[in-house]
Amino acid sequence: MELLAVLCAVAVLFLLCAALTLKLHIPASAAPLTALACLAAVLTLAGIANLLYPAMWVLYLGSAAAGVWALRPTDADGWRHRAKELFCPATVLFWAAALGFAVYFSIRQPLCTGYDELSLWATAVKTTTVSHTLYTTVELGTPWAATQNAGLPVLGYFFQFLGHYADWKIYLAYDVLYFAVYAAVLGALPWKSWRTAVPAAAVLWFVPYFFTTYNHTLHLCTVYMSCYGDIPAGLVFGGAVALWLTLRGQDAPRWPVFPVLALAANIKANDFVLSLVAAGLVAVDVWLFAEGPFKRGLLRRTGFAVGCMAAPMAVYYIWNVRYISWVVAQKSLESGVGETSQPLAAVVVNGIRMLLGKPVPDYYAAREEQFRTAMAQMGQQFWTSAGKLSMIGQGRNIAALILLVFAAAIVVAGSRALRARIATMGVLSLVCFGGYNLELALSYGFIFKASQAASLVDYNRYIYSYYIGWFVLALGCLLAALCTQIAVRQVSEPDGPTAVFLTTRTAPRRELAGQGVLLLLAAGMLLRSNQLILPQLSVLGFSDSEFTDRRNARQEAALVSSYLSADDRVFFVHQGEDGQDWFAAVFDFYPILVDYSGDTAAMFGGGGTLGLAELDPGGDTLEHRYYHAYTAAELEQVVRDNGCTVLYLQRIDDIFVNSYADLFTDGLAAAQTGSTLLYRVTEAGYAPVEMEVAGA
Repeated sequence: MELLAVLCAVAVLFLLCAALTLKLHIPASAAPLTALACLAAVLTLAGIANLLYPAMWVLYLGSAAAGVWALRPTDADGWRHRAKELFCPATVLFWAAALGFAVYFSIRQPLCTGYDELSLWATAVKTTTVSHTLYTTVELGTPWAATQNAGLPVLGYFFQFLGHYADWKIYLAYDVLYFAVYAAVLGALPWKSWRTAVPAAAVLWFVPYFFTTYNHTLHLCTVYMSCYGDIPAGLVFGGAVALWLTLRGQDAPRWPVFPVLALAANIKANDFVLSLVAAGLVAVDVWLFAEGPFKRGLLRRTGFAVGCMAAPMAVYYIWNVRYISWVVAQKSLESGVGETSQPLAAVVVNGIRMLLGKPVPDYYAAREEQFRTAMAQMGQQFWTSAGKLSMIGQGRNIAALILLVFAAAIVVAGSRALRARIATMGVLSLVCFGGYNLELALSYGFIFKASQAASLVDYNRYIYSYYIGWFVLALGCLLAALCTQIAVRQVSEPDGPTAVFLTTRTAPRRELAGQGVLLLLAAGMLLRSNQLILPQLSVLGFSDSEFTDRRNARQEAALVSSYLSADDRVFFVHQGEDGQDWFAAVFDFYPILVDYSGDTAAMFGGGGTLGLAELDPGGDTLEHRYYHAYTAAELEQVVRDNGCTVLYLQRIDDIFVNSYADLFTDGLAAAQTGSTLLYRVTEAGYAPVEMEVAGA
């Protein structure tokens, strides 16, 4: 049943793409990414307006109707003509991959397991799906304001809308976005260019592995089974520029670049700068490189360039400046948790002032050493062998590879103008790479903790977004150089202006050289991936045991939930954990609320070890790092003040028993014998709930 629901979503997407191609003349290869970007924009705005559910029905029914209308043949050869417009190497790859992964994931049923998946990404999609309202406004047991951008969660909602929520549908939504980017990069390659399309498709498949995997993997490599935003942010950043190259190269309508740039800005707040890089590259290309005399159409080109920059800026203003400010204010009023970090604009201004030797406020002056440390660590990651960031090592190796792809594109380009355009993109993207590194250094210096700056926590995730996008746009330039470029020139005729289409194609020898570069890239990526990732640890070969622990946790959550009502609020206890089990419980139990289990005002809770202060084990132990020192009276007050109605004792230990046994009517006897996991809050104390516990 769930597969049928997902196939309906894929069918709706196909009909929308058909309407874009057949009625609005968007190249078929660009239609999937355009469609997904438009869906994300509409659903984000609808979510902000609290109209998500009706908006989804309008999109489903409207897209289906538009597609049926577009596909309706008008003559005997109508189907053949439409099929020719709709299907090319890029779209065949897209639809085959989307359908294949839909069937595969529906059979294998992968589950969300990562810390950030359970604490943010997957939880955002689940809460949105269950409540049919944007995750930013739903009630959870946590006081944290969910401020992450909505682009990816609403795409996940699109594929979850029919049927019931399932983790694998999130993975499918993200992967469909990946495949849409791949189709945009392949662009207008015709069937006769299969020698170019096949190795290019192979290169694109390996891109997420190549720039995120290093050393031999010991666990499942979840590149295509991850709902983190870092890989999509990089792919859409590069895909937006590649889409532009296809649209301009085929003289197609150019407006689709606006929603795609908006989507690039609507994925991750800290990757907003990537959307500005993509917008800037497109803006420079359209403004600087005119198709005729420079002054002809200057005003129109200037307006388009401004529009490119305005698209991501509009997203930032609507979401971050207006909407999230309101969300944070509401959460602050409800729970006392408001803004917890410095504004990005202030960080940039004061960081640059510091580099220039200018005076800065005390907050920034006190963190100067942290900022300098982060810059030094990032330099080591780029230049030295300490930086194992990808399958080919440190950052300098990655940058060299990408610049070589740009050089190959310049060599094989069939015209001087195209070579100049590609060279300009290569130079500007290199400059922007330096700017992105500065933004990361500022974040580590003035937003993150000192320990995060010292060891560059999650630096690989942040930097590989740029590496992925940078490589994808370089590959897009190479494929654009190998495609036929259509230019339009207006010439004066006696009866008025006439459009003359000029086509440029690279010479056969240069085309063969470009195909050789693609073949070498594909072979090298395949060989390197095979060396580092065992088949059984890939997305296509994982064993069912990979998700045994999470399946067991889900089953236990389902069992416990069967003894609860929708109005219950759960106090969670799992001694000796670091918070991930609590996040998992919040995720698994929703819409039943699992409480924060701590002091909201002090942001002190969310899993960990509960016990009396004198029982703290101390030392460098997990229990000590996440120890919540409550007296019995304090714990009782937290439980009752937070409105908890039941306690879920997932795991208890001697510390918990010795600290709080008197609060329980049976002295925790039922929990210790394994005959119950639940205690209900009563006036007389916490009373055990009779349960059928497996293994009891």
